[in-house]
Amino acid sequence: MQGEINGLKTLILKDNPSAYCIHCFAHQLQLTLVAVTKKHCDVDQFFDIVANVLNIIGSSFKRRNMLREDKAKKLEELQVLGEVHTGSGLNQELGLQRPGDTRWGSHFKTVRNFIALFSSIINVLEFLASEGANYLERSVAKSLVNDIRSFEFVHMMHLMLKLLAITNDLNIALQRKDQDIVNAIKLVGFAKRQLQVMRESKWESLIDDASSFCSKHDIVIPEMDKNYHLGKSKRRSSSVAYSHHLRVEVLNTIIDLQLSELNSRFDAVNINLLLGMASLSPDNSFANYDKDRIMKLATLYPHEFSSVTSLTTIFSL
Repeated sequence: MQGEINGLKTLILKDNPSAYCIHCFAHQLQLTLVAVTKKHCDVDQFFDIVANVLNIIGSSFKRRNMLREDKAKKLEELQVLGEVHTGSGLNQELGLQRPGDTRWGSHFKTVRNFIALFSSIINVLEFLASEGANYLERSVAKSLVNDIRSFEFVHMMHLMLKLLAITNDLNIALQRKDQDIVNAIKLVGFAKRQLQVMRESKWESLIDDASSFCSKHDIVIPEMDKNYHLGKSKRRSSSVAYSHHLRVEVLNTIIDLQLSELNSRFDAVNINLLLGMASLSPDNSFANYDKDRIMKLATLYPHEFSSVTSLTTIFSL
């Protein structure tokens, strides 16, 4: 579509240099998520680990069935304890699917289901670590258990859940067939404000969520801004430093990158263009009519409107 030589976009621009190419909003949002995933090393590493876990568990029917049976067993135990309830639409079976660059909302679904199936995933990996078919399989499974049973992984997992929950709500809204442009742009602005509020929150709720999850799954929680040691052995050769201050900087960087990508893909030109076109829509008796937006729209087409002054004259008639 966008080939530099004979792509449709190129051919249209040759015929009309004032033409603009704007992807649908849901597609632009997905491109934003993919860009953040690939540009930040911590996020990229997180999704690499998740993908490796999904690959090793999803590579055989036996392992997938083991995961389902383990989850079903835990669900029965929780129902006996009265911690979950049964009913139509409740406790539906969850699957693990690798997030796709072109599948809208797939990143959110993967992280959400990964958290819900976390203990069952651990059990399957621990089984493979001890009963795997060969040394390589056992070694990979053991390494993945260590990776996901770390506070850093859990911390990033809950950050991604919070971020993707915001963008997933936006994604669902943008795909509505009856969505109008003005409302869609308002939703994009609302998502940006939510991200900014999250950045200014000092991340205390995220630490609490991650710590609570770690306590539930017997994962070591480090003392912030102090050295801590992994394992129970008294003979420790090294310590791992965990700084809350440094983690906050990393989290803020991820948010800034997300906001930067959103601003880049939903830029001023695109927004002014779409709002201007919406102002010309006759829907609901020209409910979105706005003279100033139409004037801005005209400035984007200098070949068609050589003088904005003439437009001002037209509007004054």
